[in-house]
Amino acid sequence: MQLIILAAGKSKRFGRPKQLEEIYNNNTIIDYNIKNAAKCQINDVIIVTNKELEDKMKEKYSKKAKLYTSNFKNKTIGNLYTLYSVLDKINGDFIVINADDYYEKSVFEKAKKFLEKRNENIAVVAYKLKNVLSSNGPVNRGVIIKNKKYLVDIKETMGIVKTNNIIKDNNENILDKNTLVNMGFYIFKEPIKKEIKEYVEKAIKNKEYLKDELRLTEFISSVKNEYKVRVIKTSAKWTGITFEEDKKDAYNFFKNKC
Repeated sequence: MQLIILAAGKSKRFGRPKQLEEIYNNNTIIDYNIKNAAKCQINDVIIVTNKELEDKMKEKYSKKAKLYTSNFKNKTIGNLYTLYSVLDKINGDFIVINADDYYEKSVFEKAKKFLEKRNENIAVVAYKLKNVLSSNGPVNRGVIIKNKKYLVDIKETMGIVKTNNIIKDNNENILDKNTLVNMGFYIFKEPIKKEIKEYVEKAIKNKEYLKDELRLTEFISSVKNEYKVRVIKTSAKWTGITFEEDKKDAYNFFKNKC
């Protein structure tokens, strides 16, 4: 069982590399996620970064994880391609997470239980919308539509913001606070590696990356009819750093936890 941390983003809204930003007690969000995974005996960690950050990331994390670089014509073309770039380094079942989102120990426990006990090949962890909003600006979230325990679709929803206790998207649609959303925590059995490889290579051949990034959510939607995708609900708290102002909130979050 391996943990794959996708850390190849450019951090444009934050203004500097979030992958290296120390939040509390000299720890980055990546550090906290590695610690929580280790508490669940998930110790085989791969971090995928970009060429620009390669040296600094190795200096920071080489004792905690294996470091690899995703580089497609010197730019990132989406989190699915970032994962694709290390498929040959993955042995067995694997968990995929974002570098700038914090996931509690309980979420890793749910992932491990799924891989050990369930027959399905793919799972997505679903958070309650009220637990994953920034107080400093609009965010994009994948709204999860499910049928009982299984995924029907993930609807990318833009510009979600809470104002006067009302949550709206950029089209002024009101969203329920308990709406389930995707926060970039994916769980895969080993056979899905082959499906990812074929999907990405077809997309590259057809130059689909020129139209839009290659996203994990779109891959999962493309195989949901072939593979039942289990939705694993969590009431866990979240923190992350999308905007510079989010760092203060994240600092207080970890200060209270520690």
